[in-house]
Formats: sequence, C-alpha cells, structure tokens
Amino acid sequence: MNSENSFITEDSSLHLERGQEDTTTSPHFAKHHEGSLQVPIPCAVLNVVFITILIITLIALSVGQYNCPGQSMFPMPSDSPVSSCSDDWVGYQRKCYLIFTSTGNWNSAQNACYELGATLAVIDSEKDMNFLKQYVGQTEHWIGLKKEAGQTWKWSNGKEFNNWFNLTGSENCAFLNSTEINNKECENKLHWICSKPSK
Repeated sequence: MNSENSFITEDSSLHLERGQEDTTTSPHFAKHHEGSLQVPIPCAVLNVVFITILIITLIALSVGQYNCPGQSMFPMPSDSPVSSCSDDWVGYQRKCYLIFTSTGNWNSAQNACYELGATLAVIDSEKDMNFLKQYVGQTEHWIGLKKEAGQTWKWSNGKEFNNWFNLTGSENCAFLNSTEINNKECENKLHWICSKPSK
C-alpha cells in the first residue's frame, strides 16, 4: 500500500473518531436531524398501527351499544318494579294512585275518580295503607270505603270490607291521614285519593 492510500485511510478513520457522521446509515433508524429524537422505524409503525386498531375497536363498541336495543351497559334487575301509571299517578303494589288537592264530599270525589277510570282508593293491605299514610301527611283524604244505612261497610269497587283494620266512629264515609283511617259525615269537604290497577 503506498503512502498516499495510507493517508486517505487514516484521514477517514480520524473523521469517524471525532464524531462525524458516517455516510452509511442503519436500515432500522431514521436519519438523525438536529433537535429530533431518533426513533426506530419499526416501533413507530407498530405504535401507529396499535393506536389505529384501538380507535377502531372503541368506535365499534360504542356503535354496537346503540345498535343493540334492550342490551344496556347497566341492565335493570328482573324483579325491579316498573311503574305503568300515567303522569301524576303514583305507582305502588300493582296499583296507581292519584292524590287530589281539591276538596269535595264523598260522592263528588267518587264521581271524579269514575271520570278517570278509577274509584276512590281501595286499600287491600297494610303495606298499601302505610304507603298512603306517608304520602298524604296530616291532611284527611276520602278513601273508597262507605256504609249505606243499615248495611255493612263496602269498598267503592263493590267488595265487602272484612274488618282487617278497626274503624271507629258512627259516620258513613271513611277517610285516611298519616295517623289513622276513620269516618266522617259523607257531606264533609275533604281531599281524596283515587286508585286503579296498574297496566
């Protein structure tokens, strides 16, 4: 090897040792530019592919949720009560109740309930009674229990009262408030409660 060739080889080696870039680049790395990060190309491509798949999956899941009626993220338990009562009516124990704030005598209250496809409230159980007592508060409300002269107490739906709670007093029409079920003269002006079976 002559001295001229030797000089070129040494000179190129010196340049490499001083940190100058080699003109050959690795196939796995992007070319280094001042102020940028050197990221391996396969990793960058994998990141983009992964993020794209993640976005597509999230979109598919959210669209699927809206296209599957009846399937909810939070399904309702099968034994949950679902009210089928119309607006202003309160659903409880398969009945719908409507509490009136206007007043009237027992017969006018019963007629108002008939116009709505209901009767004055028929109370079949202690649960119903306690629910209504809490709902109406201290105010007296007509319920569908009446005694015609010389007859027994009957509910407004025609069923005979079986004395499952005590009725004191000597009047013919029953009312309910938060503390009792009692009776008054039917011509008194009270609020009232209508009831009908839920659908």
